[in-house]
Amino acid sequence: MKRVHVAFAAGAVALLSGICALAPAQAAEPFYKGKTVTLYVTSGTGGSVDLMARLGARHLGKHIPGNPTVIVKNKPGAGGVVGANFLFSQARKDGTELGSALMTVPFEPLFYGKRSVAKFDPLKFNYLGSPVKFIAVAVSWHTSPVKKWQDLLERELIVGSSGMGSSSTVDAFVMRSILGFKYKLILGYPSGSDIDLAMIRGETNGRATTAWAGITSRHPDWLTKKKVNLLYQMGLEKHPSVPSTVPLLINHVKDAEKLKVLKLKMAAYETGYPLFAPPGVPAKRVALLRKAYADTFKDPAFLKDAKRSRVEIGPITGKKVAAILKEAYGAPADIKAKLQAASVPPSQKPAKAKTVKINSKITKITKKGRGIAFMNGGKAANASLGKKTKISVGGKKAKRGALKAGMACDIEYFGEKGQAKTVKCK
Repeated sequence: MKRVHVAFAAGAVALLSGICALAPAQAAEPFYKGKTVTLYVTSGTGGSVDLMARLGARHLGKHIPGNPTVIVKNKPGAGGVVGANFLFSQARKDGTELGSALMTVPFEPLFYGKRSVAKFDPLKFNYLGSPVKFIAVAVSWHTSPVKKWQDLLERELIVGSSGMGSSSTVDAFVMRSILGFKYKLILGYPSGSDIDLAMIRGETNGRATTAWAGITSRHPDWLTKKKVNLLYQMGLEKHPSVPSTVPLLINHVKDAEKLKVLKLKMAAYETGYPLFAPPGVPAKRVALLRKAYADTFKDPAFLKDAKRSRVEIGPITGKKVAAILKEAYGAPADIKAKLQAASVPPSQKPAKAKTVKINSKITKITKKGRGIAFMNGGKAANASLGKKTKISVGGKKAKRGALKAGMACDIEYFGEKGQAKTVKCK
């Protein structure tokens, strides 16, 4: 009997030892293993925010322990505020849903004060980092009589924008209010690429602000063929990649009080393209994500990808982004009040972007299902199908894949090659 008890005891010890050996291994299994991380871009497709977000997303997964799949979804609206509202109150708080925005989004409540449509507290987001400062310039199309920034004091420049919270809108209002620039705004373009197309088509003739990365990556010919006039650079300091002949705007503001207001406005540019997690994500997971993004931004494969896309990288840590925002929101009350007053829309409401409405047959599905070709007035025309495009077939809501060549449709779109607003097919 003793031998049996001894054998049993020895077996029990062995079993317990095995369990104890397994426990640390099980506890150490990465949270992200087998999971999917969704990165919500708070702007439409085709702009610099979308470009930067997707560049990082292609390499992020391998730097997160557990190597999760990383997917990107666009959630635009109100200049990025719609997506930020979602991430603040509705996104999962476990670190599997993240956000990417233009710098103006977390600054929106500061710019607009009580008029803000934001339902988030920007200081409560967990900032993970940013690939680079937002290097931006104001431009006019080559046919415009506005050739340099001083011309804006005498001549009107029609500029396009997406929503009230976008950088193009805020900058147009602020520069008109503080410096007297004669910007006339047209609102409602669904994405940065649609704003560019409107300028090319002649619906507008400039942009109050546009990303330098957007020009160098999507429109390098604008520079080589001198299709745009570079009026001035935004930000607190000149960037070496922007031609030295382009003036830094704040260097030409002599009024001390106006300069303080503009410097508060320009602080946003220092945060670039902030990446963030919702409030409530465990601190250890935030630290893990911050490290993952820091590692991504120095990954040779990522840097090679960025170079191929003609964009510069100069990483900003999540802690630095958070510190910039904290300092900005802690600015003197009178300076914040003056900035908010400058951000007030004019008494005359901005014009809305016009669309083209036609009835035509789809002649071809283009861009791998993301576009359609059709005839308009005897001429071939094209429109892209974006996330905001409302599609129906036979009176029922449908996805892009339901559209086929030969379908007769009512099409409303933002001009040639612009995004379709609605496609209603029989």
